[in-house]
Amino acid sequence: MLRIISERTLEIDEELCVCFIDWQKTFDRVNWTKLMQILKGTGIDWRERRFISNLYMAQDVKVRLNREETRSLKTGRGVRQGCCLSTILFNLYSECHTKEALEGFGDFKIGGKIIHIVKYADELVLLAKEEKVLQDMIGKLIEIGKCYGVEMNVEKNKSNENFNTTIPVKIMIDQKHLENVESFKYLGSILTNDGRRTCEIKCTIAMAKTAFNKKRALFTSTLDLELRKKLVKCYIWSIVLYGAETWKLRAVDQKQLKSFEMWCWRTMEKNSWSDHVRNEEVLLRVKEQRNILYEISKWKANHIGHILRRTCLLQSVIEEKIKGGTQVTGRRGRRRRKLLDNLNENREYSHLREEALDFTMLRPRCGRDFVPVVRQTTK
Repeated sequence: MLRIISERTLEIDEELCVCFIDWQKTFDRVNWTKLMQILKGTGIDWRERRFISNLYMAQDVKVRLNREETRSLKTGRGVRQGCCLSTILFNLYSECHTKEALEGFGDFKIGGKIIHIVKYADELVLLAKEEKVLQDMIGKLIEIGKCYGVEMNVEKNKSNENFNTTIPVKIMIDQKHLENVESFKYLGSILTNDGRRTCEIKCTIAMAKTAFNKKRALFTSTLDLELRKKLVKCYIWSIVLYGAETWKLRAVDQKQLKSFEMWCWRTMEKNSWSDHVRNEEVLLRVKEQRNILYEISKWKANHIGHILRRTCLLQSVIEEKIKGGTQVTGRRGRRRRKLLDNLNENREYSHLREEALDFTMLRPRCGRDFVPVVRQTTK
């Protein structure tokens, strides 16, 4: 979601202030009395409320230490770990908190709808066009948060100015300035001011090479070649391709991914750079083709097809117009690549949307029907 929003704002040279919020132990700070009030307000039957109340308010806990247990203690707040209801109750609690705090705030609109928050569980991101609006949103969130028993972790909160400006955002929380960063790691992905993926791709490639070297003895062993290739694609490629369905790849990014693919096969076959073995020869030995970019296209086709077949906020972010912004034309240099560029080349977006409704049409058109080719080398 954040990647697509940043890409859309860059297209129209629209500024966007972003603040990453971190709460202190949010799952352990759920106020039970407030939770019961929320359940009653949402129309939950009294029998179910009584069941949840007995489950939480009547619980005792013990701590086991050196094979001995302490005396029973009563817990006064928080949701139970491992309980199937915990995630539902916490999401409801968090949703009511943010809805009450941010109602009437926000100046960033897509398709006429205000988008002022992006969240996943306890990960919270605030969006606003102006710094003052963002500061007011944070202040109100803190004020209402006191009624819900939650507090912000000021040390871990970050602010970010997106995009097209060099003026840093100055956000205050409890008389402390939030750190202004040019990049931030959110849900395992690195978000940057320029909206590019080069930094993230370099990091994931480095992580994948480290994981490969830890199990080098396994990948270079005398096991069957097909089995070793499956292990590499399962355990190593999955590290590199994490979140690849949202990447917009430039030529330099594609070159790095191709180099990594060849590094995997060369290392697996114990080919040193000093052996002067060509890439084509390495591919013949491992009975493979260059396949990593096709895998990304396939993942992206599945992801985009899933979005376009639904009516959701993410679909609106992709299709609708950002209020106040106009498409930038006449800019020097090549046009920035977009998320859908490698899926709808030589086709209009309307055709891509039609194909998304028919899942059997989208996948074959987004890449070649790859089947590993077994080549025999002449002796």
